[in-house]
Amino acid sequence: MNDVAVSADLGHPLTSPGRRRTPLARREQGGTAIITVLMTGMMLTAVIAASTQVSLGTRRTAADDAASARLLLGAESGMARFLDCTRQGLNLGSATNAATLDAALASIPCTAGGTLKAFAVTDASVSMKIVRTVPVSFSSVNELNAVDITSTATSSLGRSSVTQRFVVSQRNLPRLTVPGAVTSYPGVNLNGNASVGGATLGDPAGAVYTSYLNLKRKSALSMSEGTAVIMDASASNARLLRSLVAGSYVRLPLVSSANGTLAAGGPTGLFRVDSRDPVSQTVTMTPTDLPASLLTPFLPVSTGADLVLNALTGITATGMTVQNSETFLQGDRVAVTLGVPPVTYSATVSSIPTATVSGTSFNVTGWVPATPNALDLATFNEGQPVSKSTLGVVTAGSFNPGKETPLGGVMSLAGTSIVPSPLNDTLFTKTFGTTPDELKALSRVVDESQFSAAGRTVSGVTWLTSTTHSVNLNANPKLNGTGILIVDGDLTINQTQNETCNMNGLLYVRGNLRIQGNLQLCGAIVVEGSVLDGNNDVVAIDYTSTEFLGTGRKIQYDPRILYDITQGTGAVTFTPQAGTWRQQ
Repeated sequence: MNDVAVSADLGHPLTSPGRRRTPLARREQGGTAIITVLMTGMMLTAVIAASTQVSLGTRRTAADDAASARLLLGAESGMARFLDCTRQGLNLGSATNAATLDAALASIPCTAGGTLKAFAVTDASVSMKIVRTVPVSFSSVNELNAVDITSTATSSLGRSSVTQRFVVSQRNLPRLTVPGAVTSYPGVNLNGNASVGGATLGDPAGAVYTSYLNLKRKSALSMSEGTAVIMDASASNARLLRSLVAGSYVRLPLVSSANGTLAAGGPTGLFRVDSRDPVSQTVTMTPTDLPASLLTPFLPVSTGADLVLNALTGITATGMTVQNSETFLQGDRVAVTLGVPPVTYSATVSSIPTATVSGTSFNVTGWVPATPNALDLATFNEGQPVSKSTLGVVTAGSFNPGKETPLGGVMSLAGTSIVPSPLNDTLFTKTFGTTPDELKALSRVVDESQFSAAGRTVSGVTWLTSTTHSVNLNANPKLNGTGILIVDGDLTINQTQNETCNMNGLLYVRGNLRIQGNLQLCGAIVVEGSVLDGNNDVVAIDYTSTEFLGTGRKIQYDPRILYDITQGTGAVTFTPQAGTWRQQ
């Protein structure tokens, strides 16, 4: 290597060509080697350090990502747990807004440890919070349309939250099978001046649940049969709106112009309910009959819609098919209006009614004033109301009359197809369409002392228990409220009243029943006559007759009340609304 090369390598000024290196030059060359080695070592160290830092950073990022994923899964587990726990039961107490509903989460039972409000998952804790309700305030859970829930998972490494909207709905109980004002497996004794009221055959036009919903039109368009319309139901009772099922029928008053005013006794139209949306609070309906008196029928700006309780869906000279809420029996009288000018025809149900896709079908005979001819039958309108008579007393045993004959008549020694034995819970299941265990899970279960302390008020489904299987509701407070009252065992009532109906709904007694005083119920009564064991299972039958004593009407059958108490009384369900999930 020459000096130039060396000098070039050393990066120092050139000496004269061919000049020997001095010791200094040699020392500089050795120093350069040392420096080069040091620099190379430093570079390697830096590379190694950088590589190590990248490796550690990558590991740390991966660890953070894994921790974040675990936290997100933890937050998601809260949503899954919410759905699972609310299927097991729901007690929302007196919640009226998001804050009080949120506090009620701690009372929701779960099979896993902890409460729904707070619980633990692997390496994290999860808390649930209801942050919003629709509507903002409500008086009971059956007025709720939706809730927004936030689930947060927290650990030492951080936290993750997700929010989801759930649509709230409260299912309806199945239609009650109640053949009479009083249905009793044991016999029935009607003593003294006590009376029982079923129903005689009334005007078909009155066989409706008046002002069931409050509706507003969404547009001022004229209507035609078969063309669906959408109605704003935001002014309606939320429970009844959610209860309106597809295939039911409503009757609405109509006007002749977009700005027309309603007149009492004016024209009405029939509409089949296609669907309803409780969140947007709308109802989609298709007109099935519009009055010929209106050239261009319009919906009024705002109106009350009547629910047709028993809607005619098919008719011939020998039979009918009815979309029904009431129980039809062979021997009942039915009435329908047909023809131009209109004539009310009545007939007797001459066969055992059977359930079909279109409703309940049965044969009829004994038309009055005469069998409707083909022209009159052709004027039938889908969804028009049918009225019926209802027996005052239906019993599998004997009937002993008092001074007052039951309104609507009596059927004694009824067959098992009408009043089945209470053994194996057959009568219970026929009445409610569900088993005692299933219905009890949806009930407010109280003992006699709790019930009395709460003012003996029935609400929703109230299940009254007693260790002795014998309940006495005497003196004050009086039995009151609206709903279904189920009594485990015998029931004795001896009360006076000041109002026409102290309790509205269904009184179902699993043991024997004795009512005296002048307390009146509106709805219906069913008595099993069962003997229950310690587990409240039916083990035998006590044939002691159902007793009505004292003065006044003990029960007045009312189909509107019986329909109403099953609506929005079943299980509360929550359904995730698509497109509302978000991570926070």
